[in-house]
Amino acid sequence: MHAVVKAALTPVRASPDVKAEQTSQEVMGSVLRILEESDDWVRVRGEDNYEGWVHGGGLIVGGGERAEAWWDDLGGQPAVALDCTIKIAGGVALLRLPWGARVALRDEGAVLPDGREGRVSDGRVLSWTKLGARFPQDGAAVVGTAREWQGAPYVWGGRTRWGTDCSGFVQAVYRLHGFLLPRDSHQQAEIGELVPYDPDLADLRPGDLLYFRGRGSPQITHVAMSTGGAEILHAAEANGEVGRDNLAGDAPLERSLAARLSVIRRLFR
Repeated sequence: MHAVVKAALTPVRASPDVKAEQTSQEVMGSVLRILEESDDWVRVRGEDNYEGWVHGGGLIVGGGERAEAWWDDLGGQPAVALDCTIKIAGGVALLRLPWGARVALRDEGAVLPDGREGRVSDGRVLSWTKLGARFPQDGAAVVGTAREWQGAPYVWGGRTRWGTDCSGFVQAVYRLHGFLLPRDSHQQAEIGELVPYDPDLADLRPGDLLYFRGRGSPQITHVAMSTGGAEILHAAEANGEVGRDNLAGDAPLERSLAARLSVIRRLFR
C-alpha cells in the first residue's frame, strides 16, 4: 500500500506518538510507501527512502500506481508550490503551502490531492514542465535558490522555509534543481564527486557541499553549501536560522566548523 500526503505539511516522527521527536517532514503531494500500521499511525518510507511514523489523518491511502500519478485522477497537471496561499471563492484562504508541496493545475485553479480546489494567491505554483528552466542544474543557480531561504528559522527535522535543519535545507534546495539527495547529512556526504581542497578553500565552486564532523566524534553531523570559496550558507542551530558564515572567519562558530570540515562533494561538473 501507498499513501499521498494531503496535508500541507506533516511531521515524520521517531515513534507513533504525537509527543515523539520530529525527525523529518513530508509535504503535500509526496508519495509514501506504507510499511507498518499502529492504531492511527503508519510507518512510511518516503521518496528519499527515509523512514518514520506519520499520523494517518494527513494521508490518502491507496494502491501504488494511482498514488504515483494522483493528479491524473483529478484531471490536472503536476505542479510545485513556492510558498503560496490557495484561496476559494470569496477570497477565503483555504491553506498555505510550503516550497516543494505539490498540487495539480486544472484550468485556472489548483487542485489538492483530496480534490479541494482553489486559486493561487500570494506566491507561485510552477508546472513540473517548467521546473528545469526556473531551477537549472547549475551551481550558481542552486546558490541563488538557497539565498531565497536566508532567514528561515532553524527547526530540527524541518525541511521547508517555515523551518529547516541543515540537511533538510540542502535536500529541499537541491530537489528543486533535479537532485533527490538522502535526508541526513552523513548520507548526503556519500553523493557526488569528492573534491580535494586546500586550507583556504579558494577553489570551491558555488553549490559545493561541505560536511562536518560532530564535536569529538568522527561521524558527520552537519552540512553547508559553498557560495564560492570559503563563504557558506547553512541552517545552524547556533545561528537560529539559515544564514551566512565564512570558514576563513574568526567567529567561534566559523573557527569550529573550519576545524571539523571532513568532506566536500560536488554535484555539478
